[in-house]
Amino acid sequence: MPRFPQRLLSRVLRHVWIALVAALAATTMLAACKTDSGSSAGAGGGGGQVVVNSDAGVDVYLRSCSRCHGSNREGAVDAPALDTVRISSLGDDALRMTISYGKGRMPAFGALTQTQVDALINYLRGLP
Repeated sequence: MPRFPQRLLSRVLRHVWIALVAALAATTMLAACKTDSGSSAGAGGGGGQVVVNSDAGVDVYLRSCSRCHGSNREGAVDAPALDTVRISSLGDDALRMTISYGKGRMPAFGALTQTQVDALINYLRGLP
């Protein structure tokens, strides 16, 4: 049986450990997202869509999103416009994930409640 240098073995084990930790973190995040989206779908009573006041969505948008995406959703140099074409290309789960955990340069807004996230999504989609 070939003998591996201690240094090489240590590096390999460290990489394996990092990969395992990353896989565990990803699995935990996905499980949490699945639980959240499943509970919000049932909360509306049908169709998987929660009906919330559209004014609440505007309020959440203006407080949390407008500083980067603009007060009229027009976007900026480092934040895309949130027009109906872009929003309609994303599913509710993808929007929830991006809002809650961030993506790229966008920070996470994990402090928003599920009701606030639903209101924001409805606002972005132009729903009442």
